[in-house]
Amino acid sequence: MNLLLPDTRPYPTDPVKNELLLYASQIAHQSTGRSLATEQLRSKINEMLAQNFYLGLSVAMSMAADAPTYTALMDALTDVLNAKNETEIQWFALPVVVVAGSKQAKQLHTSAPTAELAACLANYPHTRPLSRAQWLPQLIRAQDFAEITADQWYAAKQNLQAAEQFAASLPSTALPIPADQSVHVLYALGYGEPNVQNALGQNLREAALPLMQVWQENLATQGVTLFTNPLAPNAPIAALADANHTRLRMALDVFAANAIRAIRLQSPRVGVVMAAQAGGRLLFGFSAAEAAYGLQPQVFTWTLSPRENIGVVQQNFLDLMVDCQVEQIYQLNEALDDGAELPSFAEAQKLSGFNPLFQAA
Repeated sequence: MNLLLPDTRPYPTDPVKNELLLYASQIAHQSTGRSLATEQLRSKINEMLAQNFYLGLSVAMSMAADAPTYTALMDALTDVLNAKNETEIQWFALPVVVVAGSKQAKQLHTSAPTAELAACLANYPHTRPLSRAQWLPQLIRAQDFAEITADQWYAAKQNLQAAEQFAASLPSTALPIPADQSVHVLYALGYGEPNVQNALGQNLREAALPLMQVWQENLATQGVTLFTNPLAPNAPIAALADANHTRLRMALDVFAANAIRAIRLQSPRVGVVMAAQAGGRLLFGFSAAEAAYGLQPQVFTWTLSPRENIGVVQQNFLDLMVDCQVEQIYQLNEALDDGAELPSFAEAQKLSGFNPLFQAA
Protein backbone atom coordinates (compact mmCIF):
# COMPACT_ATOMS: atom_id res chain seq x y z
CA MET A 1 0.00 0.00 0.00
CA ASN A 2 1.25 3.47 -0.89
CA LEU A 3 0.99 5.59 2.25
CA LEU A 4 1.50 8.81 0.30
CA LEU A 5 -1.30 10.74 -1.34
CA PRO A 6 -1.16 10.41 -5.15
CA ASP A 7 0.92 12.98 -7.02
CA THR A 8 -1.45 14.61 -9.53
CA ARG A 9 0.79 17.44 -10.64
CA PRO A 10 0.53 17.82 -14.43
CA TYR A 11 4.08 16.78 -15.33
CA PRO A 12 4.72 16.16 -19.05
CA THR A 13 4.52 12.49 -19.99
CA ASP A 14 6.30 12.70 -23.37
CA PRO A 15 10.10 13.06 -23.34
CA VAL A 16 11.29 16.60 -24.04
CA LYS A 17 14.51 17.21 -25.96
CA ASN A 18 16.21 19.73 -23.72
CA GLU A 19 19.84 19.62 -22.67
CA LEU A 20 19.14 21.10 -19.24
CA LEU A 21 16.46 18.50 -18.51
CA LEU A 22 18.84 15.74 -19.57
CA TYR A 23 21.41 16.84 -16.99
CA ALA A 24 18.79 17.53 -14.30
CA SER A 25 17.23 14.09 -14.79
CA GLN A 26 20.65 12.47 -14.52
CA ILE A 27 21.29 14.30 -11.23
CA ALA A 28 17.87 13.28 -9.89
CA HIS A 29 17.74 9.66 -10.96
CA GLN A 30 21.19 8.23 -11.65
CA SER A 31 23.76 7.17 -9.08
CA THR A 32 26.76 7.70 -11.37
CA GLY A 33 27.95 10.78 -13.20
CA ARG A 34 26.03 13.18 -11.02
CA SER A 35 28.97 15.48 -10.25
CA LEU A 36 29.77 15.96 -13.92
CA ALA A 37 26.09 16.46 -14.77
CA THR A 38 25.83 19.09 -12.01
CA GLU A 39 28.82 21.01 -13.40
CA GLN A 40 27.45 20.83 -16.94
CA LEU A 41 23.97 21.93 -15.88
CA ARG A 42 25.33 24.95 -14.02
CA SER A 43 27.61 25.85 -16.93
CA LYS A 44 24.77 25.71 -19.46
CA ILE A 45 22.43 27.79 -17.30
CA ASN A 46 25.15 30.40 -16.74
CA GLU A 47 25.86 30.50 -20.46
CA MET A 48 22.18 31.08 -21.26
CA LEU A 49 21.79 33.88 -18.74
CA ALA A 50 25.07 35.53 -19.77
CA GLN A 51 23.93 35.57 -23.41
CA ASN A 52 20.45 36.75 -22.40
CA PHE A 53 18.99 33.81 -24.31
CA TYR A 54 17.26 31.58 -21.82
CA LEU A 55 14.39 30.03 -23.77
CA GLY A 56 15.91 26.62 -23.03
CA LEU A 57 15.80 27.38 -19.31
CA SER A 58 12.16 28.46 -19.48
CA VAL A 59 11.26 25.29 -21.35
CA ALA A 60 13.14 23.12 -18.86
CA MET A 61 11.42 24.73 -15.87
CA SER A 62 7.97 24.18 -17.39
CA MET A 63 8.61 20.68 -18.76
CA ALA A 64 10.42 18.88 -15.92
CA ALA A 65 9.05 15.34 -15.67
CA ASP A 66 8.94 15.06 -11.87
CA ALA A 67 9.72 16.84 -8.60
CA PRO A 68 13.33 15.54 -8.20
CA THR A 69 14.23 16.71 -11.73
CA TYR A 70 12.67 20.12 -11.14
CA THR A 71 14.50 20.41 -7.82
CA ALA A 72 17.84 19.59 -9.44
CA LEU A 73 17.18 22.27 -12.04
CA MET A 74 16.26 24.92 -9.46
CA ASP A 75 19.20 24.05 -7.21
CA ALA A 76 21.54 24.57 -10.16
CA LEU A 77 19.88 27.89 -11.01
CA THR A 78 20.23 29.01 -7.38
CA ASP A 79 23.94 28.21 -7.50
CA VAL A 80 24.41 30.14 -10.76
CA LEU A 81 22.71 33.20 -9.28
CA ASN A 82 25.08 33.24 -6.28
CA ALA A 83 28.09 35.55 -6.35
CA LYS A 84 31.13 33.74 -7.80
CA ASN A 85 33.93 36.24 -7.17
CA GLU A 86 34.76 39.37 -5.18
CA THR A 87 33.34 41.76 -7.77
CA GLU A 88 29.94 40.07 -7.87
CA ILE A 89 27.12 40.79 -5.43
CA GLN A 90 25.29 38.24 -3.32
CA TRP A 91 21.55 38.80 -3.07
CA PHE A 92 19.48 37.24 -0.31
CA ALA A 93 16.04 37.41 1.24
CA LEU A 94 14.76 37.01 4.78
CA PRO A 95 11.08 35.96 4.54
CA VAL A 96 8.62 36.68 7.33
CA VAL A 97 5.29 34.85 7.36
CA VAL A 98 2.55 37.06 8.80
CA VAL A 99 -0.69 35.69 10.27
CA ALA A 100 -3.13 38.60 10.49
CA GLY A 101 -6.54 38.92 12.08
CA SER A 102 -8.72 41.96 11.53
CA LYS A 103 -12.42 42.77 11.82
CA GLN A 104 -12.21 44.96 8.75
CA ALA A 105 -9.94 45.34 5.73
CA LYS A 106 -6.69 47.15 6.54
CA GLN A 107 -3.27 47.80 5.07
CA LEU A 108 0.14 47.00 6.53
CA HIS A 109 2.96 49.38 5.75
CA THR A 110 5.98 47.74 4.15
CA SER A 111 8.81 49.88 5.50
CA ALA A 112 11.72 47.66 6.47
CA PRO A 113 13.20 48.00 9.99
CA THR A 114 16.73 48.09 8.52
CA ALA A 115 18.53 49.46 11.59
CA GLU A 116 16.73 47.15 14.03
CA LEU A 117 17.26 44.18 11.72
CA ALA A 118 20.99 44.79 11.41
CA ALA A 119 21.36 45.34 15.16
CA CYS A 120 19.53 42.10 15.93
CA LEU A 121 21.50 40.00 13.43
CA ALA A 122 24.80 41.43 14.71
CA ASN A 123 24.22 39.74 18.08
CA TYR A 124 24.72 36.20 16.76
CA PRO A 125 27.84 34.82 15.06
CA HIS A 126 25.95 32.80 12.44
CA THR A 127 23.88 35.81 11.28
CA ARG A 128 26.46 38.57 11.85
CA PRO A 129 27.64 38.81 8.20
CA LEU A 130 24.10 39.86 7.24
CA SER A 131 24.22 42.81 9.63
CA ARG A 132 26.91 44.36 7.43
CA ALA A 133 24.93 43.93 4.21
CA GLN A 134 22.83 46.57 2.46
CA TRP A 135 19.15 46.07 3.29
CA LEU A 136 16.44 47.56 1.10
CA PRO A 137 14.30 50.20 2.84
CA GLN A 138 11.05 48.47 1.86
CA LEU A 139 9.66 44.97 2.34
CA ILE A 140 8.68 43.17 -0.85
CA ARG A 141 5.26 41.54 -1.07
CA ALA A 142 5.12 37.88 -2.08
CA GLN A 143 3.46 38.51 -5.44
CA ASP A 144 6.04 41.15 -6.36
CA PHE A 145 8.94 38.96 -5.20
CA ALA A 146 7.69 35.98 -7.23
CA GLU A 147 7.60 38.10 -10.40
CA ILE A 148 11.35 38.79 -10.33
CA THR A 149 12.87 36.62 -13.06
CA ALA A 150 16.14 34.71 -13.16
CA ASP A 151 17.65 37.07 -15.72
CA GLN A 152 16.90 40.03 -13.44
CA TRP A 153 18.67 38.35 -10.51
CA TYR A 154 21.57 37.45 -12.80
CA ALA A 155 21.98 41.02 -14.04
CA ALA A 156 21.66 42.41 -10.51
CA LYS A 157 24.57 40.34 -9.18
CA GLN A 158 27.16 41.46 -11.73
CA ASN A 159 28.51 44.48 -9.78
CA LEU A 160 27.57 47.02 -7.16
CA GLN A 161 26.15 49.53 -9.65
CA ALA A 162 23.85 46.89 -11.15
CA ALA A 163 22.71 45.87 -7.67
CA GLU A 164 21.91 49.47 -6.73
CA GLN A 165 19.97 50.06 -9.95
CA PHE A 166 17.97 46.88 -9.44
CA ALA A 167 17.23 47.76 -5.81
CA ALA A 168 15.96 51.19 -6.87
CA SER A 169 13.58 49.60 -9.40
CA LEU A 170 11.74 47.40 -6.91
CA PRO A 171 8.23 48.44 -5.82
CA SER A 172 7.22 49.75 -2.41
CA THR A 173 3.57 48.80 -1.93
CA ALA A 174 1.41 48.41 1.16
CA LEU A 175 0.12 44.92 1.97
CA PRO A 176 -3.69 44.60 1.86
CA ILE A 177 -5.11 42.73 4.86
CA PRO A 178 -8.65 41.39 4.34
CA ALA A 179 -11.23 41.12 7.10
CA ASP A 180 -11.03 37.93 9.21
CA GLN A 181 -7.85 35.82 9.33
CA SER A 182 -5.25 35.61 6.57
CA VAL A 183 -1.64 34.52 6.06
CA HIS A 184 0.92 36.47 4.03
CA VAL A 185 4.64 36.62 3.26
CA LEU A 186 6.85 39.69 3.17
CA TYR A 187 10.51 39.64 2.19
CA ALA A 188 13.30 41.73 3.64
CA LEU A 189 15.72 41.89 0.74
CA GLY A 190 19.41 42.66 0.89
CA TYR A 191 22.73 42.34 -0.91
CA GLY A 192 26.36 42.26 0.08
CA GLU A 193 29.77 40.75 -0.50
CA PRO A 194 30.12 37.05 -1.39
CA ASN A 195 31.01 36.16 2.22
CA VAL A 196 27.38 36.64 3.27
CA GLN A 197 26.79 33.23 1.66
CA ASN A 198 28.12 31.71 4.89
CA ALA A 199 25.06 33.02 6.73
CA LEU A 200 22.48 31.78 4.24
CA GLY A 201 20.31 28.68 4.58
CA GLN A 202 21.09 28.23 8.27
CA ASN A 203 18.56 27.76 11.04
CA LEU A 204 17.96 31.03 12.89
CA ARG A 205 18.42 29.22 16.23
CA GLU A 206 18.67 31.72 19.10
CA ALA A 207 18.11 34.65 16.71
CA ALA A 208 14.55 33.52 15.94
CA LEU A 209 12.72 35.02 18.94
CA PRO A 210 14.52 38.40 18.86
CA LEU A 211 13.83 38.64 15.11
CA MET A 212 10.18 37.84 15.74
CA GLN A 213 10.06 40.71 18.21
CA VAL A 214 11.59 43.06 15.61
CA TRP A 215 8.86 42.12 13.12
CA GLN A 216 6.05 42.29 15.67
CA GLU A 217 7.04 45.83 16.65
CA ASN A 218 7.71 47.02 13.10
CA LEU A 219 4.48 45.72 11.55
CA ALA A 220 2.17 46.57 14.47
CA THR A 221 -1.01 48.15 13.07
CA GLN A 222 -4.00 49.42 15.01
CA GLY A 223 -6.97 47.08 14.73
CA VAL A 224 -4.89 44.16 13.42
CA THR A 225 -3.72 41.19 15.49
CA LEU A 226 -0.43 39.90 14.14
CA PHE A 227 1.75 36.84 14.59
CA THR A 228 5.04 36.92 12.72
CA ASN A 229 7.28 33.99 11.89
CA PRO A 230 10.71 34.92 10.48
CA LEU A 231 12.36 32.27 8.32
CA ALA A 232 16.02 31.65 7.68
CA PRO A 233 17.68 34.09 5.26
CA ASN A 234 18.53 32.43 1.97
CA ALA A 235 19.32 32.99 -1.69
CA PRO A 236 16.23 34.43 -3.42
CA ILE A 237 14.93 31.31 -5.20
CA ALA A 238 15.46 29.10 -2.16
CA ALA A 239 13.83 31.71 0.10
CA LEU A 240 10.80 31.82 -2.21
CA ALA A 241 10.34 28.04 -2.04
CA ASP A 242 10.75 27.96 1.76
CA ALA A 243 8.32 30.82 2.29
CA ASN A 244 5.64 29.45 -0.05
CA HIS A 245 5.67 26.13 1.79
CA THR A 246 5.61 27.73 5.24
CA ARG A 247 2.82 30.15 4.31
CA LEU A 248 0.62 27.27 3.18
CA ARG A 249 1.51 25.22 6.24
CA MET A 250 0.60 28.05 8.60
CA ALA A 251 -2.58 28.80 6.65
CA LEU A 252 -3.56 25.14 7.03
CA ASP A 253 -2.79 25.31 10.77
CA VAL A 254 -5.09 28.33 11.18
CA PHE A 255 -7.83 26.79 9.01
CA ALA A 256 -7.67 23.46 10.87
CA ALA A 257 -7.80 25.06 14.31
CA ASN A 258 -10.87 27.13 13.38
CA ALA A 259 -12.63 24.21 11.70
CA ILE A 260 -11.98 21.77 14.55
CA ARG A 261 -13.16 24.32 17.12
CA ALA A 262 -16.39 24.97 15.19
CA ILE A 263 -17.15 21.26 14.70
CA ARG A 264 -16.55 20.40 18.34
CA LEU A 265 -19.21 22.91 19.35
CA GLN A 266 -21.76 20.72 17.54
CA SER A 267 -20.30 17.21 17.47
CA PRO A 268 -18.29 15.14 19.95
CA ARG A 269 -15.88 13.83 17.31
CA VAL A 270 -14.16 15.50 14.37
CA GLY A 271 -13.69 13.51 11.16
CA VAL A 272 -10.96 14.43 8.70
CA VAL A 273 -10.60 13.33 5.07
CA MET A 274 -7.34 13.61 3.11
CA ALA A 275 -7.27 13.26 -0.67
CA ALA A 276 -5.39 14.24 -3.79
CA GLN A 277 -7.21 15.98 -6.61
CA ALA A 278 -6.31 16.17 -10.28
CA GLY A 279 -4.29 19.27 -11.11
CA GLY A 280 -1.71 18.95 -8.35
CA ARG A 281 -3.88 19.67 -5.33
CA LEU A 282 -4.17 18.10 -1.89
CA LEU A 283 -7.50 18.44 -0.07
CA PHE A 284 -7.97 18.36 3.71
CA GLY A 285 -11.61 18.24 4.78
CA PHE A 286 -13.06 18.65 8.27
CA SER A 287 -16.54 17.47 9.29
CA ALA A 288 -18.30 15.55 12.04
CA ALA A 289 -17.23 11.91 12.34
CA GLU A 290 -20.92 10.86 12.46
CA ALA A 291 -23.19 11.52 9.48
CA ALA A 292 -26.16 12.24 11.77
CA TYR A 293 -24.83 15.72 12.52
CA GLY A 294 -25.10 16.70 8.86
CA LEU A 295 -22.18 19.13 8.90
CA GLN A 296 -20.82 20.15 5.51
CA PRO A 297 -17.06 19.56 5.19
CA GLN A 298 -14.80 22.58 5.52
CA VAL A 299 -12.07 22.01 2.94
CA PHE A 300 -8.55 23.40 2.73
CA THR A 301 -6.90 23.18 -0.71
CA TRP A 302 -3.11 22.91 -0.91
CA THR A 303 -1.85 23.53 -4.46
CA LEU A 304 1.50 21.81 -4.79
CA SER A 305 4.49 23.61 -6.25
CA PRO A 306 6.57 21.60 -8.77
CA ARG A 307 9.27 20.79 -6.18
CA GLU A 308 7.06 20.22 -3.12
CA ASN A 309 7.51 16.96 -1.19
CA ILE A 310 4.08 15.39 -0.65
CA GLY A 311 5.40 13.26 2.20
CA VAL A 312 6.50 16.35 4.14
CA VAL A 313 3.15 18.09 3.66
CA GLN A 314 1.29 14.96 4.68
CA GLN A 315 3.38 14.23 7.78
CA ASN A 316 3.18 17.82 9.00
CA PHE A 317 -0.60 17.60 8.73
CA LEU A 318 -0.77 14.31 10.62
CA ASP A 319 1.46 15.73 13.36
CA LEU A 320 -0.95 18.67 13.61
CA MET A 321 -3.93 16.31 13.94
CA VAL A 322 -2.16 14.41 16.74
CA ASP A 323 -1.55 17.72 18.54
CA CYS A 324 -5.25 18.58 18.08
CA GLN A 325 -6.25 15.11 19.38
CA VAL A 326 -8.06 14.21 16.17
CA GLU A 327 -7.89 10.46 15.47
CA GLN A 328 -10.76 9.96 13.00
CA ILE A 329 -8.80 10.45 9.77
CA TYR A 330 -9.45 8.80 6.41
CA GLN A 331 -7.09 9.00 3.46
CA LEU A 332 -8.50 8.21 0.02
CA ASN A 333 -6.41 5.87 -2.14
CA GLU A 334 -7.63 7.29 -5.44
CA ALA A 335 -7.29 10.88 -6.59
CA LEU A 336 -10.47 12.88 -7.12
CA ASP A 337 -11.31 14.33 -10.52
CA ASP A 338 -10.69 18.00 -11.13
CA GLY A 339 -13.61 19.93 -9.63
CA ALA A 340 -14.98 16.94 -7.69
CA GLU A 341 -16.12 17.65 -4.13
CA LEU A 342 -14.33 16.09 -1.21
CA PRO A 343 -16.68 13.68 0.59
CA SER A 344 -17.52 14.04 4.26
CA PHE A 345 -15.89 11.66 6.71
CA ALA A 346 -18.95 9.40 6.75
CA GLU A 347 -19.18 9.33 2.94
CA ALA A 348 -15.44 8.67 2.58
CA GLN A 349 -15.76 5.40 4.53
CA LYS A 350 -17.55 3.91 1.50
CA LEU A 351 -14.51 4.58 -0.71
CA SER A 352 -11.14 2.85 -0.85
CA GLY A 353 -8.85 4.29 1.81
CA PHE A 354 -7.38 3.91 5.29
CA ASN A 355 -6.53 5.75 8.50
CA PRO A 356 -2.90 6.90 8.07
CA LEU A 357 -2.39 7.28 11.82
CA PHE A 358 -2.99 3.60 12.47
CA GLN A 359 -1.43 2.44 9.21
CA ALA A 360 1.79 4.30 10.02
CA ALA A 361 1.84 2.78 13.50
